Amino acid sequence: MLEAFRAHIESISKEDGTHKFSLDSVLEMGEGHKALELLADAIKEQRQIIIGGDYDCDGMSGTALALYFFKEVLHYPNINYIIPRRNIDSYGMSEELLQAYASQERLVKTHYNSRGDLLGGKPLDFKDSLFLTIDNGATIPDEVCAFLHAHNTPLILSDHHEFLEGRIPACDAFVHPLLGEKHPFKGISGACVGYLLLLAYAKHTKVKMRLDHLHYLQVLAGLSTIGDMMDLSMPYNRQLVQRMDHTLKTAMPNSLKALYLAQKYQNPYKLSALAWDIIPLINAVGRLDGIEGFCHCNLVVDLLATREANPTYAALLVQTNQKRKECIQEIKKNLQPTQKGALIYAGGQIPRGVLGMLANQFLESGGAVALCWRFENTSIEASLRSKEADLMQILSQLKERGISVQGGGHKQACGLVFETNNDFQHALKILGAYK
Repeated sequence: MLEAFRAHIESISKEDGTHKFSLDSVLEMGEGHKALELLADAIKEQRQIIIGGDYDCDGMSGTALALYFFKEVLHYPNINYIIPRRNIDSYGMSEELLQAYASQERLVKTHYNSRGDLLGGKPLDFKDSLFLTIDNGATIPDEVCAFLHAHNTPLILSDHHEFLEGRIPACDAFVHPLLGEKHPFKGISGACVGYLLLLAYAKHTKVKMRLDHLHYLQVLAGLSTIGDMMDLSMPYNRQLVQRMDHTLKTAMPNSLKALYLAQKYQNPYKLSALAWDIIPLINAVGRLDGIEGFCHCNLVVDLLATREANPTYAALLVQTNQKRKECIQEIKKNLQPTQKGALIYAGGQIPRGVLGMLANQFLESGGAVALCWRFENTSIEASLRSKEADLMQILSQLKERGISVQGGGHKQACGLVFETNNDFQHALKILGAYK
């Protein structure tokens, strides 16, 4: 899977930059006009803006992108963000997560010392704010919107994930590439949805953006595109990655340069190696977040939200990635993957954050579909990967066959939760018979 992705990256041609895209097309992705209006009103009224991000490379780089835009481009300081802890919280925003911040059980603006100890922090007040999601929202429960409305806080959802059974969650505006046919931004990352929305805001409010600011936003959006393995046959994705590549070759930001220095790479930057050099460092933090002794995703977000170097945070990312490798190897010692027709699978007492990585490794070793699972009380959580099969269609088929399962994600990568072991075993039979 990764090798095929590397080959596609290397095939990017110099002519990709000739495609023209209009930011006005962003407004065709659902309720773009309404989202810009809510954003403009919030900034005019000096409301706090809260970003709700995600714990993968796409979500973390997208959250950093939004922070950079507000702080560096708009010089708008009244902004905070929250990201779930992968191994503790549910996916995306939930009422429980927001309540944890409202009750000051969790704080924002925390930071780390060189040992990875969590320091500082301030309470988050949701009242009279604007809440904007990045890379999540398609599966958000309506209770989140109700919670925010109770605090007089409108909700803008921006996402690129598939909707569950075609249901659009309650919100004040939704920006999503699946919610329109008249735009050229099909197949973009979650961070790119936010990136395009913010660029459209800058255009419509006549914000003069410095070229170096734009270049850094493109770098973060490009990182999300590579990190989430978006389709590089799509012209916009190819152009964005090409522009990121040019910046990283000619004027690499110090924030990323610090990661290369901390990793002590002997080889210079190369686009085709980005998914092996930098992306794993970013993802490692998200995968282990919530396990005792590991840092929260704010480590990555705060590092990427500025072009300045942070050697301490860069070193912590490298250390976390090394621990992630050791964790995976230790888990694999006790796993014996089972091959059942087209399916290869294994599982047990496994941290939630490494399910996807193990499923990817199973996929590389054989089979058309791979699955890694774990127990969660009486239910079973699983990460599903495929080489070609459309997993969102498979998820629908499982439900049509009477299996109690919830999930979401992309065509070739999704997360599932089976209500009972019987549902899980039934699903294994169906997946094994897939052709």
